[in-house]
Amino acid sequence: MISNTLTIARIVLLAPLMWLLAEASATAHWAALGVFLLAGLTDVLDGRVARALGEVSRLGAMLDLIADRLLTLAVVGGLIAGGALAGAWMAAGVALVARDLVVASFGETLPDFGAKVSPLERVKITLQIAGFALLIAPPAVATIPQHEIGRWALAASAVLAAVTVAIYARRAGRLL
Repeated sequence: MISNTLTIARIVLLAPLMWLLAEASATAHWAALGVFLLAGLTDVLDGRVARALGEVSRLGAMLDLIADRLLTLAVVGGLIAGGALAGAWMAAGVALVARDLVVASFGETLPDFGAKVSPLERVKITLQIAGFALLIAPPAVATIPQHEIGRWALAASAVLAAVTVAIYARRAGRLL
C-alpha cells in the first residue's frame, strides 16, 4: 500500500531529524528543516493517496496517528536537545506531547470518541507547525527574532492544546 509506505517513511525520517536538531551547525538545521517539511508532506499525502487509491484502512489510520505523535515528540525532543527549547519554554513542547498522548488515549479507549479536527484545532496545528519551523531553521535575518517568535507560537499552540484537551475530556466524560 502506497499510503502506508508514505506513513512509514515519515516514521523513518524521525531519527535523522532528531540527530540534525541536536547538532549546532546552521547546515544541520537547514537539513533538519528540509526533513521536517518532507515529513509534513508525507502527512498531507498519505491520507489523500489512501482515499484516492481506495487504501483506507484501520492499519493506515493507526500508523498515521502513531507517526503524527512521534513527529511531535521527535521535534520537541530534538529542539530540547539542541537548546532551542530551554527553561520555561520546554513546558510548551511538553504540553504538546502530553496533549497528543491524552487525545490518542481517548481515541483508543473510547471507540465512539471520534476526535474530528475543529477550527480551533486547525489554529493550534498551524501555530505548532509554524513554531517548529521557526525554531528548526537557523536565523535567516539577524533583525528578526525568529526563534523568539517560534517559541511564542509554540506557547500559544500549547494554550490551545490545553483548551482542546478540556473539550475532548468533556466529550470523553459524556461517553463514559
